[in-house]
Amino acid sequence: MASSPTTIENQIDSFLEQFKRSATKAMEETHRNYHASSSISRSRSGNLDLEVLEAEDVESMTGEIENGDLAVRDVADLLQPQYAIITGGKTREGCPIITFSDNGNFHNLTDLDYQRLMLYLTSVPTLQEADLGFHLIIDRRTDKWNSVKTVLLKISAYFPGLVHVAYVLRPVGFLQKAISEVSNKLFREDFKFRVIVLANVNELHDFIDKDQLTEQLGGDLPYCHHTWIQNRISLEKFSSMTQDVSVALDSFTRRLAEVEFPNNTVATTRLLSQQQAEYNELKEEILSAAKHGEALLDSVRKLTGKGTADRLGNVAAVERLLVQLEETERTFDLFWSHHSARLRHCLALRQFEQDFRELQANLDQHLKSIDEMTEVGETQSRVEQLIRDTTSFQRICRGDIDRAEEVIAAGQQLLSGRHQCPTEVVEPKCAELQRVCTMLSQRLERRLHTLTKCRELMERIDKANAWCTRGIELLASQSSTMPPEQALQELEQLIGASEEFHHPRCIFQDSIMPETKALVTQVLQRIEDVSLMCEKRIVTLKQQLVKPARPVQTVTPEPAKPLQASPNIKPGRILKKANTMPKMEMGSIEDTSSPESEPRDLEASRLKRGHVLTELVETERAYVAELGSIIKGYKLEMNNEALMHLIPAALIGKADVLFGNLEEIYHFHGETFLRDLENCISNTELVALCFVQRREIFFRLYSYYCQNIPRSERLREQIQGEPQFLAACQQKLGHKLPLAAYLLKPVQRITKYQLLLKDLLKYSDEPACCTELQEALDCMLVVLKCVNDSMHQTAITGFGGDLTAQGELLLQGSFSVWSSSKRERLLRLKPSQRHIFLYEKAMIFCKHSKPQAHNKATYHFKRYLKMSQIGLTESVKGDTRRFEIWLQGRQEVHTIQATSLEVKQSWVRQIKDLFVRQFPGRHSPVYRDP
Repeated sequence: MASSPTTIENQIDSFLEQFKRSATKAMEETHRNYHASSSISRSRSGNLDLEVLEAEDVESMTGEIENGDLAVRDVADLLQPQYAIITGGKTREGCPIITFSDNGNFHNLTDLDYQRLMLYLTSVPTLQEADLGFHLIIDRRTDKWNSVKTVLLKISAYFPGLVHVAYVLRPVGFLQKAISEVSNKLFREDFKFRVIVLANVNELHDFIDKDQLTEQLGGDLPYCHHTWIQNRISLEKFSSMTQDVSVALDSFTRRLAEVEFPNNTVATTRLLSQQQAEYNELKEEILSAAKHGEALLDSVRKLTGKGTADRLGNVAAVERLLVQLEETERTFDLFWSHHSARLRHCLALRQFEQDFRELQANLDQHLKSIDEMTEVGETQSRVEQLIRDTTSFQRICRGDIDRAEEVIAAGQQLLSGRHQCPTEVVEPKCAELQRVCTMLSQRLERRLHTLTKCRELMERIDKANAWCTRGIELLASQSSTMPPEQALQELEQLIGASEEFHHPRCIFQDSIMPETKALVTQVLQRIEDVSLMCEKRIVTLKQQLVKPARPVQTVTPEPAKPLQASPNIKPGRILKKANTMPKMEMGSIEDTSSPESEPRDLEASRLKRGHVLTELVETERAYVAELGSIIKGYKLEMNNEALMHLIPAALIGKADVLFGNLEEIYHFHGETFLRDLENCISNTELVALCFVQRREIFFRLYSYYCQNIPRSERLREQIQGEPQFLAACQQKLGHKLPLAAYLLKPVQRITKYQLLLKDLLKYSDEPACCTELQEALDCMLVVLKCVNDSMHQTAITGFGGDLTAQGELLLQGSFSVWSSSKRERLLRLKPSQRHIFLYEKAMIFCKHSKPQAHNKATYHFKRYLKMSQIGLTESVKGDTRRFEIWLQGRQEVHTIQATSLEVKQSWVRQIKDLFVRQFPGRHSPVYRDP
């Protein structure tokens, strides 16, 4: 039934008024709640029954689209019904077009779904296109005007972008057409975007070109909604892939930029390998994504056709992603190139530092080894071996030196590279390596040069020794029965056979060095001694040839059968030289003034002298054998595992205390002194020289041994309750006497020498021979005295100073002493018995304590006087044996009475000599007479 016009107009007026109120209210609400950053609006329309969207939901969706999290899969259920589509068409101004299709289903779309759909569709164009704004086509030709009102209100309430124009294709029904005609003006006034109501698609073509519109809108733009969705799925999949690659690259580069480079080669190598593997993996992902993008681009072009690909925007989007991916790959490669170069440079630096430390340790060890190579050899064969050892060591050093040069070159490269290292890190190490290598090379060259000179020197020394040995043997073998002519001829041949030794100092001058100076000095002295002996014998023989000689019967001492030498004596160098010129025996010269009985007396003396010489050599051999048995049977057994359980705890590690320097004494006698005696046994003068030239060694060895005797005795007293070890050694050796008896052998032997020398002197008549023997006897007596003095010195107790700092001990003895002091007002009428020690720098007064039980006698310290502070009075009234020692100003006076005048004179003489030698510039009276 038809309505009247008035009724229709009233209905229209009522509808328009209601729409106007609803639109105005929606616009005010939109303006009030507009959010600038997200461009999201909220509205409420109770009359139209619109749902209100919570702010959290809007912000959540906004965040999703800004972060690229809203994908086609999230809105697939909204895209399929085609509530709204974006076909890729654009206005003449280039603005994207969104079409609200006339499907009659828009009223089923909730506000939340509408907003999700709009967020997604507005995200499809590029940012540049979206910034231009959107044109909306609302196709409602087959629908009612209420649907138009619903769409416009939703758009007014929320649209995530700028809307320029909304083209409304009005409903074509009679009533809908009338309403649209009346409200056309209203739409233009009540919305912030322009609303154009169109009667048909032809009017739409006046605003938008047909080639930008689909067939449903009378256009020529091909559009398949299913194909569009598939392309979007593929495109977003590719976009997600590129996004994942970008995030991985960003995380990788950020992590690499923050990582600290290690401080050692192993960790740096491991880090480089690990990061290289990560780079290769990411590079593979980039290439895989690019390959996928190329395949997608080809697929899009085939599906959309040549004329529509650009319009749809998919090709452009894929190409844009590919370009972005390519740029990302280029940036990533550049970053990795720079970072890996820095890491490899760090590795090279760490390798340089490691090589430096290793080489520094090796070179320092080489320098230490070369510094310890001080031996120059005592024989030519030994020197040859040392040269071979040094050459082999040089080859080892050469390897490290070559490696050091490579490390220095690597360091220079580090300094000159693009990633320069700090100069203070690398340059000092290069300089240090260069310095040490140069030093090592120089020392090796110097060592080889020294050994080469030593080899030349040993060759000359061997020749000289051979010549000297031949001369001594020749002198010793010539007897008085040998015709003088023959003896003279042999000696002259000896002298003439060695022209090179006529100027020995010139011969050795070019080869002498500090290490061999002592050896050369010995050889020179020996050459000189032998030459003088030969020359003197030649003079004697010539005199015999001039003076007629009477036949004289001579008797040669019968050599005793030699004892078996100890098997423990090590081979060593035998020294055959004299510190004084030997005097040959003159027994072959006849004294015509002697009575007829003199030859028989001479023969008896020579026989006795021969027996003494034989006794000297035989007892020396026995002494060496006994020392060897003590060393082997006791000292070395302390290292025998089988006897370890028998050794007392107090004895462990105390071999040097128990035996002192007995082993050194053994080696000296077995390797040197015994051989000297055996070589000189046929000549008494040469035997005397053996003692003279070895006196310093005798004093050093036996002084130390005797000083150690109290310590050794105390140690033996400590372990006397555990005799198992010493008893086992004694039983194994078969000794009848205990170890203590054998440890006295050195003391007994050193006192025996002077007795044998006295016997030799007693049975020698020739002045020259007697002179040599007397010198040897004096030397051994001095040695005995020094040894005795040193033993007394060890008995001093209570002295707080250092005895070794007082200089050499010159004299020691017991005296009666009267002391007086002005400061202490001390005057002693009764003398004190004091044992006084005279050193180079001081006089020490001690009180003698007699031994008790097993304890030894000791000297308890009483007074100390510096030699630089005392004066001397030689003669004191009352007794010629007295002399005075006083401090300056006679603040303290000590009257000393010796046991004899000779003792006093020796002390006064020694003190005066000290004053003269030590204080030559002293002006005050040094000594005075009363």
